[in-house]
Amino acid sequence: MNLTGRIESTNAAEWYDKIRAEIPESGDMELDCSDLVYISSAGIRIIINIYKIVRKNGYTLILRNIRPPVMEVLELTGVSDFITIM
Repeated sequence: MNLTGRIESTNAAEWYDKIRAEIPESGDMELDCSDLVYISSAGIRIIINIYKIVRKNGYTLILRNIRPPVMEVLELTGVSDFITIM
């Protein structure tokens, strides 16, 4: 799944529903962040919640192609410590 634009409080619920609907029944989940330019704390909560669901199913959440500003937020919040980033 490709994340695009901005994920913030105004559209977080919509993004959560979109991402949740794409969680595979089996296998790892990959989110392409190449077009994601901003993520707020609301977006971080989404990533963490999706990570928990995928992990509970025994698989890995993978974030790919992260832009530097988004990576900075992931690092500052500690999310990069437990999410697989490629």
